[in-house]
Amino acid sequence: MNPFEFYNPVKLIYGPGEVKRAGQEAVRYGRRALIVSYADPSFCGNLFDRIHQSLKDSGMTWVDCFEATANPKLSEARRAVKLGKEEGVDVVIGVGGGSAMDLAKVTAAGILYPHDLERMIRFSHSQDTQIPPKEALPMVMVPTLPATASEMNPTAVITDNATLRKSYVWEPGCLYAKAAILDPELTLTLPAYQTACGAVDAISHVVEPFFFSDEATYGNIDLHDHMQIGVIRAMYENLPKVLAHPDDVQLRGMMQFAATVGLNGWLTCGVQGWTPMHQMGHVLSSHFGATHGATLACMMVAWMRHFAARPQNERFVKFARLMYGTEDLCKAADELEAYIRAQGVQTRISQFGVTAEDIKTLTQGVVDVSFSPDGTLASIPPITREEARHIYELAL
Repeated sequence: MNPFEFYNPVKLIYGPGEVKRAGQEAVRYGRRALIVSYADPSFCGNLFDRIHQSLKDSGMTWVDCFEATANPKLSEARRAVKLGKEEGVDVVIGVGGGSAMDLAKVTAAGILYPHDLERMIRFSHSQDTQIPPKEALPMVMVPTLPATASEMNPTAVITDNATLRKSYVWEPGCLYAKAAILDPELTLTLPAYQTACGAVDAISHVVEPFFFSDEATYGNIDLHDHMQIGVIRAMYENLPKVLAHPDDVQLRGMMQFAATVGLNGWLTCGVQGWTPMHQMGHVLSSHFGATHGATLACMMVAWMRHFAARPQNERFVKFARLMYGTEDLCKAADELEAYIRAQGVQTRISQFGVTAEDIKTLTQGVVDVSFSPDGTLASIPPITREEARHIYELAL
């Protein structure tokens, strides 16, 4: 592996009922909290009453900001920032899945950001005018959906309503939360579809660095391979059990912690975390409103099929061998697709309403946002425009 420095300052609190500590953690950093969550907060039952009581018991005041939608928008962030400034908040609490937590991060940074919020997000990799944030209000995260690990990484993903560009801000200097509370009881009421999509998203976070690392570039990465396959197997094998037994707190907790481990930096120490499948999936979400995890389901299967007929596919073949006992990538892709379908998640982009006529627009979308100045999508090996188009076609 390459030389590396690992840094993750997030205090992780795990256990059933631990959401009661939200106020105890938040009061370490401020006295007035902005609680950022979904536009429809009914998904959590009495969760917000419990958080309010915890804050009250800690001597804090708060204001609720129920703005987030699936694939959060720049307009939502602007409104949240405006509210936070008007209310004089000094700490931000993100409650929900990745969309709510990402909105909380952009809001926490945006309240102190001296530029227009659009400049914070890397909306173009080839003509980069991004100005990353240098500071943010302290944050506490309360995830209710095991998926993105946003509670323990310094990344947020936002869509520009006007341009339909969906991209990210990554800033370890200020976008890590101070604390994250993993309370598996908060996931018990998740619908089956959201549970499955979240798990597929979490699996993709580990599959992707496995695909796009190689020994020629990084040297000996056996430890990475074993850790990554172990996390993938844990989620892969337990997801059907969770769907069959949704009230099992231990199963829910295992999935929750596995999702956090999948994207908190542990599994990519000393290697580059390329995310080309995510870049292509983002365009599906921004243009067709597709659920993020479902877009990654489609992309994983299509990328495997694409590399079945492409040179430099050794990592894909190794994955197929370790997971499915075969070096036939098409057979492995078929098995992965059958597994995902059995969990109730889409595996074809036509299920989102995409037609063959839309492929050109999708391809241009990923080129506009994610292609590098050299005209390729960053991965190992780099992907050309024509290959991106072919992958979308395979996913139809």
